[in-house]
Amino acid sequence: MYSPLDLPTVQALSEHDTHPSLRATANAWLAAYDLAHQLGFTDAVALRQADTAWDHAGEPWCLPVGDEPVYTLIECGRRAIQVRR
Repeated sequence: MYSPLDLPTVQALSEHDTHPSLRATANAWLAAYDLAHQLGFTDAVALRQADTAWDHAGEPWCLPVGDEPVYTLIECGRRAIQVRR
């Protein structure tokens, strides 16, 4: 199975200049990849484990459009915004 992500790409994404959520997701990938190798799994298995970690770590950042909060301005002022779900 071919992984869309590889070690050099994810290492670059985990650099300190990237967005915090992207960096955290990349760090999850790297941790799963390293752990799989430490446990003696093949590189193919390590890539699958790392890709799964990427997917799970990125889930909170991928809300469908319908699930995003809707803001309504009800009056002027600090407490004037209501969030509807």
